[in-house]
Amino acid sequence: MRDPEASEGEAPRTAWRALENERQGGEVVLTPDHVCAMARARERLSAHVRAASLVFIVAIATGLLYDLFTVDQPWIRIGVAWTLCILVYLFGPAFENQVRQGDVSEPCIRFLEREHEERRRHYLRIRNRLFLFVPGILACWFGRAPAIIKGSSGPGSASPWLFLTVAVSLVLVWFAFGKAGQKAARDRDEIRRSSGY
Repeated sequence: MRDPEASEGEAPRTAWRALENERQGGEVVLTPDHVCAMARARERLSAHVRAASLVFIVAIATGLLYDLFTVDQPWIRIGVAWTLCILVYLFGPAFENQVRQGDVSEPCIRFLEREHEERRRHYLRIRNRLFLFVPGILACWFGRAPAIIKGSSGPGSASPWLFLTVAVSLVLVWFAFGKAGQKAARDRDEIRRSSGY
């Protein structure tokens, strides 16, 4: 007789393998047990991702707050304050409902579809508003421009390459959030197809 805990841990892997088989051409319809195992795995993963994201966002916000109170240049303070506000605006709603319990009567397939759709919306929401960081970056650039023009190499100076790197990074993150949104949509569609609904 198999250990129930071992079989519970194996069920999500089996369900995901079934989805991989379907991607490779075989038509697989998931059983309700597999779908529920996938829903439990998704719920645990979401909780871990939220916790890690919260720690990461709090660390960035702490660094921005430190800069806000220690930097003397007013334009840089404005840029840092703007960036902090945009950070809270973009990522704050994701942490409002830290513990979201699914309705007990909700079918697992609906839970999975809802999770993937919420992920897709969240990624695209951030992607569409990502360039709100630009005014903060420009304010910091304007605040450090005199040091750049003078060509000083002190601790308060900044290279134009730093701001170019930030701009390129912003574009790359924009593309990454778009790809993540597309993947969430594909996951949602695969769940619908493989469940037979």
